[in-house]
Amino acid sequence: MAGGYTGKVLWVDLPSGKIEEESLGEDTYRNYLAGYGPAAKIMMERQKAKIDPLGEENILGMTAGILTGTPALFSGRFMVTGKSPATGGWGDSNCGGTFGPDLKRTGYDGVFFKGKSDKPVYLLIEGDKKELKDASDLWGKDAVTAEEALWKKHSDKHRVAVIGVAGEKLSRIAWVVNDRGRIAARFGLGAVMGSKKLKAVVVRGKGPIAVADKDKLVEINKKFLAGYQKGFGLAEKNFSAILSPMGHTVRMMNMVTRMDPFPYKLLMRRWGTPGFTRFSMLSGDSPIKNWKGSAPCDFTTKQAKRISDDSVLKLQTKRYACMNCPLGCGGILEVKDGAYPLPETHKPEYESLASLGCMSLNDDLHALLKINDLANRAGMDTISLGHALAFACEAFERGILTEKDTDGLKLTWGHGPTLVKLTEKIINREGIGDLLADGVKVAAAKLGKGSEEFAIHAGGVELAMHDPRNDPGYGVGYSCSPTPGRHSTAVIFGEMQQIERKLKGVKPTPMLYSKNKRLNLEPLGANSAIGEVYWEIISCAGLCMFGALTAGASYPVFEWINAATGWKLDQDEFRIVGERILTAKHLFNVREGIKPKDFKMAARASGRPPLKTGGMKGVTVPEKHDLNYYRYLGWDYETGKPNVQRLKELGLDKIAAF
Repeated sequence: MAGGYTGKVLWVDLPSGKIEEESLGEDTYRNYLAGYGPAAKIMMERQKAKIDPLGEENILGMTAGILTGTPALFSGRFMVTGKSPATGGWGDSNCGGTFGPDLKRTGYDGVFFKGKSDKPVYLLIEGDKKELKDASDLWGKDAVTAEEALWKKHSDKHRVAVIGVAGEKLSRIAWVVNDRGRIAARFGLGAVMGSKKLKAVVVRGKGPIAVADKDKLVEINKKFLAGYQKGFGLAEKNFSAILSPMGHTVRMMNMVTRMDPFPYKLLMRRWGTPGFTRFSMLSGDSPIKNWKGSAPCDFTTKQAKRISDDSVLKLQTKRYACMNCPLGCGGILEVKDGAYPLPETHKPEYESLASLGCMSLNDDLHALLKINDLANRAGMDTISLGHALAFACEAFERGILTEKDTDGLKLTWGHGPTLVKLTEKIINREGIGDLLADGVKVAAAKLGKGSEEFAIHAGGVELAMHDPRNDPGYGVGYSCSPTPGRHSTAVIFGEMQQIERKLKGVKPTPMLYSKNKRLNLEPLGANSAIGEVYWEIISCAGLCMFGALTAGASYPVFEWINAATGWKLDQDEFRIVGERILTAKHLFNVREGIKPKDFKMAARASGRPPLKTGGMKGVTVPEKHDLNYYRYLGWDYETGKPNVQRLKELGLDKIAAF
């Protein structure tokens, strides 16, 4: 082993308590990097098809990236993997904070769990000590309280990944929590953890993480930072009058960032993702009123301002950053007054502000922050929760749900206190909350009465807070990715990362989109596929997407990996690695019987029927605008099956299920 990875993982058999080490070998890392790359290979080889995601045969993984914990900048992330109870296919979640680096310092690149425990347990990895410990006293506690209790048992230097009540109650929109509110979200993997009676993983890592060429890593960092940190002084000043209220479309922002990420970097430095909330809500980027409304018609400029940028920032008491992060976009807030005082809570991301805000027409910031804090403590996905709240409001508006169904709650649009109460019911699976706790697809199937029409999801995963009617590139990612509903691989992100200077095959697209007339849709699918290939490399390296978005072409991901590992992979070899990881995840879904049509996003999100007001009035995303995604990767558009020759070229023909 040259460096970057430890070469070892742990296997924990929950029924017996037996814990064993396994060496994966350098070829595994060269072919799949680390993180969820090797996890995809392991699950294809060792897990049977068609198993119950909440059954004992599902393998749950927690893994660190190949650069996690090394001197490389932005290298603080870890991943959670397993068969998703939301989609029935592949699931992976990604999170920053302090847990990933410490997991790696214990001497392991990851830990995999088999079977189910008959009582609540947590795994402790501390030096040479590796043992399952009783967690009965932690079961029923929220994630923050449980983490604090584990600190008292061990120390506040121990790092914790834990589930809250949502995971314990097997909510299919549950997530995994670390750092008292940092989240590995989406795909219901918190429920997988809960199904195994695994409350937490606690690590205390003190060992060094070897790298092949530390001097080279430091040199790359210095060269990168010399350009990256220029202008940070500007970010400390209030320039919201220029950047924060930017209107039109998010792609207007991209016109600037494509040439130079400088403005986006300053925005993220000052506000974090709440900095673009206002212009996203007013531009058509944010879905309004469960995807059937528009701004400013249904959600005004004043309402957007109340839950965006400076309105959030004035409550911030401190900024924080993940390991080795020079950006520092995170923050801790304090709410001193109002109906929902919060002495300490994490600053919500844009996705949470939109899903818990304009999706249900809620402009009550204090209620929104309370809902976000409840979700963080419960370990519940805020994007999915926001959809559930909006779905319930629309069902109530249509008379499908009544006060009799809701235990007296009047689910009118935009009433923050009612949304807080409904959130508490969802978390605890109480009354109407039990209907909504597994997401909108399950809720609509149970409720019926035409509610399927306004359950907005792709393959069982609620869509992220970016509207394909504004930018159809998002629709490609939502419907085509092996992990549907995810926005991180959309064309706009590829453009902002300037991946045409990283990987070959990207064709530039015009900057503006208006009613399907000015955007050449032909490159969208292929560009999204290439963007997702690049995303797999960034993720499995353990790097942050925001680093890539704020650095553009200067983001030295390939250089960092080569310096850490001692490899000398070129651009084309990295592209093959990324495509191999992406295709392995897709093969998992094919084996489960999932076809491309099963992940198609809800019709309303594509403008069927089209909106009657706002900037996206009359816009409908064309059919088959995602076709070139499948063509580029060599996957059949109807069956999803990859081309056999392409599988051989990627070395995946032996694990293919056909």
